[in-house]
Amino acid sequence: MTKPLELMEFWAMTDLVTPMALRTAATLRIADHLADGPRELKELAAVTGCDADALGRVLRYLASRGVFVAADGERFELGETARWLLDDDPSAARRWLDQDGYGATMDRAHLDLLGIVRRGGPVQAANKVSLDEAAAASYDQLMEANTRNEAPLLVRAIDWSRFGHIVDLGGGTGVQLAAILAATPTARGTLVDLPGSVEVATRRFAGEGLADRCDVLAGNIFELDLPEADAILLRMLVHSFEDDQAVDALTRCRRALRPGGSVLVAEAADTHLPGFTTMDLIMLVLGHGRERTLAQYDELAAAAGLTRIAIHTPPTGPRALEYTA
Repeated sequence: MTKPLELMEFWAMTDLVTPMALRTAATLRIADHLADGPRELKELAAVTGCDADALGRVLRYLASRGVFVAADGERFELGETARWLLDDDPSAARRWLDQDGYGATMDRAHLDLLGIVRRGGPVQAANKVSLDEAAAASYDQLMEANTRNEAPLLVRAIDWSRFGHIVDLGGGTGVQLAAILAATPTARGTLVDLPGSVEVATRRFAGEGLADRCDVLAGNIFELDLPEADAILLRMLVHSFEDDQAVDALTRCRRALRPGGSVLVAEAADTHLPGFTTMDLIMLVLGHGRERTLAQYDELAAAAGLTRIAIHTPPTGPRALEYTA
């Protein structure tokens, strides 16, 4: 049984001041401006193009929460927590919070949660297909950062040498497919995604010496004829779809499979994980998607003519459900 919250803990959960102050500091790249040492408030205001009084009030608030360190309220330096806001931090926290990027799209979508609950969904989806060019590029950068640490783990969790041709459906900028091909010299690959994503992926494959073994196919997956494949990977993609779309996507995959081929659905599928309900709510807010249990994924696969034959579980990151026709 979950322990009930104390009243102060409850009020802490309702706080909007801290999240917005952190987003402001992230967008202004305050941590990067302090990376080389302490700076005066007036200097920070000048370099960020902000009002010094207003900026100082935000930074003093964050300093009182242990993010930055304030000296006399007019000179600031990095605290240990603020290092997560450095642009090159592996967590990519600054980029997630940046109000000039896709993070702002997500934040604005959450402001309509009450309306979404009343209507059953957002007025307009905030998923990748619906984004403008700049927001889509920001989305890809965030997904790339998120995938980079987990990609090698999924490579090691599956014997990819079983497959001659691997299609990464909705594979973004190619981080996961590049990792698979680098570890599987006998395989060829095809990345399928929207035009802006495959353009970046093409440069990645060339830079990593994989261009001769990897093709790209640009377009909406619901409008393309998928190439024949021995394996089709859908990494954190099916949860972006409602059930009818998911069955459509999986059916298209089944039709493209060569005899004995596999569809690999890399998703959470673990209701006991702390992030399951969080991601489910995010999918509701962004539109058209949902998190699912293992049984629900199996039901979708069965409707598409597929049967689960294995579960591949990396140490962290999404586990891969393997299906075959």
